[in-house]
Amino acid sequence: MSQMGENFGIGEQLKNAPPPSTTNPDRTDEDKQKDAEIAERLSRLIEDANSRVVPLCKMIRKHIESMDAKKEEDRNEDELIQQVKPLLQQAEQIMNETQGMMKGADPDSKVSNRAQNHQKAHKATPEEQRLAEALKIMIEEVGGTIEWARNKLDSFPKAKKDLGPLLDALGQPLTQIVAGVGMLLAGVLNLVGNLLSGLGLDSLLKGIMGATGLDKIFSGLGMGHLFPNSKK
Repeated sequence: MSQMGENFGIGEQLKNAPPPSTTNPDRTDEDKQKDAEIAERLSRLIEDANSRVVPLCKMIRKHIESMDAKKEEDRNEDELIQQVKPLLQQAEQIMNETQGMMKGADPDSKVSNRAQNHQKAHKATPEEQRLAEALKIMIEEVGGTIEWARNKLDSFPKAKKDLGPLLDALGQPLTQIVAGVGMLLAGVLNLVGNLLSGLGLDSLLKGIMGATGLDKIFSGLGMGHLFPNSKK
């Protein structure tokens, strides 16, 4: 079980959960209401995080682009580190706080059961669409900036040594947030995948799902059909 699985208490629940085929009833009005409430709660958390972390991502890109545009003899890697390091640390703090607050979104702690019950195909609700859009922005901006910065920092070996671990650290809460949404409202990740695919960025979600083993978790729950494009 991956770290993100442990953080959401998924491991033990998956082990004890009955087969998906026996726990896939039609969604009742109460189920729909609970799903809507959870989707709204998660949307507010992620939208709030986006409002604070997206500007930081744009500043990170701006500093790296500015240094990259300079002639090699004029580049100052120490200056770049001083500019970008605090921004990465702030972004990581926001993401960690958001991930921590998301743990309270499923008060009954029946994560795997909720995921199984939610796998039955249904038309996406406005609440789920809102959540998918918010998560898409987070993956696009945070995940996209991490990958972009890693590539750009190849030209700055000293800065890469200092900033690389911070980029890795920023990626950890992102994967946990994606996992949390997926285990609570599995179909939302399918919507996110479609939104990112339209931008040519679906590889970001595929990378998160593959690297964390999230795709295997869904397959183990009998939900692989929701993510036919998750395999590379």
